[in-house]
Parts: sequence; structure tokens; C-alpha cells
Amino acid sequence: MHRDSKSGTLHLHLDCCRVDNEGKTNDVHDVHIRAMKAAEIINARHGWEQPQEVRDMRKDEIAEFCEYTLQKMDSFNIDKYFNLLRMKGYEVKPKYDNTNGKLVGYTIGKNASVFKASAIGRRFMVSQLEATWKKMHPKPTQVKMRPASPSITPARPARPVAQTTKPTQSNSKPLPVATKTAFSFNVGGEMKRIWIPNTVKDIFLNEAQVPDSDMTAAREDISHVGMLLFLDMIDAATTVSESCGGGGSAPSSGWGKDDDEDERERARRCLQMAHSMCKPPQKRRSFHR
Repeated sequence: MHRDSKSGTLHLHLDCCRVDNEGKTNDVHDVHIRAMKAAEIINARHGWEQPQEVRDMRKDEIAEFCEYTLQKMDSFNIDKYFNLLRMKGYEVKPKYDNTNGKLVGYTIGKNASVFKASAIGRRFMVSQLEATWKKMHPKPTQVKMRPASPSITPARPARPVAQTTKPTQSNSKPLPVATKTAFSFNVGGEMKRIWIPNTVKDIFLNEAQVPDSDMTAAREDISHVGMLLFLDMIDAATTVSESCGGGGSAPSSGWGKDDDEDERERARRCLQMAHSMCKPPQKRRSFHR
């Protein structure tokens, strides 16, 4: 068992012999399918996450961020859309037609999880992407007014009447702007979904310290612990830090937000504490006479 050099994900390699103790060679028909079924049985026996559950969770996260990216774009430009996804760490690979060079599709993913656009949602396909953006940015409705008909001036002077003009109300409603982003990860064998304000989300994603050489925790683990501390979920933060090899001191009882503390500064303080919590426990030196 070791961590992937690129993603930091723990995985296991098995070397198996096809020859049993009686000297018979096992059949290799559909061996990859049988191996996956065996892995699912082992996962269920130990209470581990199934690969399909993890894949579905990551697919939902990518779909949520693609929708958020389209909402933030003032005008539609597919190259800008791809670049915004890449800036958040996603790998985007466009696919072009070999005959005419036309863009026909793309894949998006991070680490080992890669999906076609159609797999995360048909509305994110190249052929539907601009229409999806237009639905998120409807144009305000324009009301056409009839020209006023000419009025005949009466012979007798009329009493002046005060006219009040009623302001016209637009039928278009402002689009709701996403203020928080959902994150899902494992806490003590249970999937937890939390919501982080967009004002500090980039701090947790981009400013987490690189783990020290003696740490088994990945950069993503430190970000998750920092998010839980930001939401005052101290027990959950301690559980996640211990699950990735951490043994640092947990926050004191007075941990929390100061009355006059800025949210972004508090997010950075939570990341510093998370880095400390994810450090392995220090070995005590024993002294002998």
C-alpha cells in the first residue's frame, strides 16, 4: 500500500499467483470483473467506501463547479470556460474532429477521476453548453408602449389634475448568486457534506501548506481539516487528522471566531492549525542510565 505520486491517494497493489496449492492453474476468464467484485466484497466487509460511491461523489462535485463557473461568466466563451476550470485544478482535455478540426467534446477530471462531459450532465456537453449559459443569464423583457393618440383641447379651461406616474416594474427577477460551495469527504467512515462560503473557499483550496516530508497527510487532507475547524466541527477535524496519520495537538476549548476577526484571516488561522494537527505524533525519547 502506498500513496499515488500525483494525487496522494492511498491504493493497494496485489501480486497473485494463478497456480493453487494443488498445482492447478486458475482460469483468467473475465479476471478483471471478478477482481473488482472481490474488491467490493472486501470493502463491504471492512466498511470501506465502494469505488462507485467515490466516483459518483466526485462527479457531483465537478457538475456543481461547472454550473458555478457558467453562472460567473458575464459572456459565453468556451475557451474562458475551460481556463476557469483549469485554474481550480481540473484537467480539461478538448476533443476535436480529425476531418474539420471542430470541437466535438471534452473530458474533465482531477487525479484518477476523469469524466466525459455527457457523464456529468447533458447540459455540459459542447453542443448544449452555450444554451445552458443563456438559461442562467436571461435577457430582461422589453415592454413595447403604444404611441399616445393626439388629444383635443376643450374650449372651456379645465381644472388641472395632478397626475401621478406609477413606476413600471420589471418582470425579470435577479438570478440567485451562489454564496457557498459544497464539499464532501470521509469523516470516520461516514460521508459528510459541508458548505463553505465562497469568500474563503479559494483560501482553503489554494493556500494549504505543502505537507512536510515526514507527514503522510496529503494537501487535500489539510484543506479538509481546516474547513471543519472553520465551521467549529472540532471533533470531526480531529478524526480526519488522525485518519491521515496526524497526531498534533487539537485546538483548545477557547477555539472559535473572535468578534472582530475577518473571515479570510480566520480561514488562514484554521489552515495553520490544520497543518499542525496533521503532523505525526512526536516520538518520546527514553533515557537509560
